[in-house]
Amino acid sequence: MNKKTLMLLGIVVGVLLFFIGLASYIALGPSDATHQLPRQVSSVFKLSGMGCICIAMVIGGFFISDIEKDTKILLLVFGLLFLLLNIFILSYQ
Repeated sequence: MNKKTLMLLGIVVGVLLFFIGLASYIALGPSDATHQLPRQVSSVFKLSGMGCICIAMVIGGFFISDIEKDTKILLLVFGLLFLLLNIFILSYQ
């Protein structure tokens, strides 16, 4: 398996985990002040998915050599943007 396929697989798995996190919140029901389990489970899946996407994009931007320079820069910029989004917005919900 080459590096480009692994990067795409990482992005697909990340998106899958993110949407599983969204669906798990709906499936487990609403959370309240005493019952926080649906929110916690959803957060774990969503943050894991976003982390997987960030890692795949940043590593892909650094280590894949057979793509254009502009594509590499876009992968790095969006990977870092998603990382900042993950740290400052999604982790506080």
